[in-house]
Amino acid sequence: MHIGVPKERRPFEFRVGLPPAGVNLFTKHGHTVYVETEAGEGAGFTDDDYSAAGGQIVYNQDEIFGRPDLIMKFARPLRDEIDMMRPEICITGFLHLA
Repeated sequence: MHIGVPKERRPFEFRVGLPPAGVNLFTKHGHTVYVETEAGEGAGFTDDDYSAAGGQIVYNQDEIFGRPDLIMKFARPLRDEIDMMRPEICITGFLHLA
């Protein structure tokens, strides 16, 4: 499975959908994890942390939303993020649907 971890773009949102330890678990089980550059910055994780855990750093939104089968976000996706996603993609996170 291909998993994407985008950078959160909402104001004052510093959390990340998957920490480096989670990336390590997924990659050890044969999954590919794409991490948008600076995705973990607000939570204290660097791109080097994600690379060391086996993640592949990507540098544009088209890649992070277009490649994966599963998107791991913390906050619900923004409209422009949804527009970049393939129709069959799965999203995990706190969607705040109420």
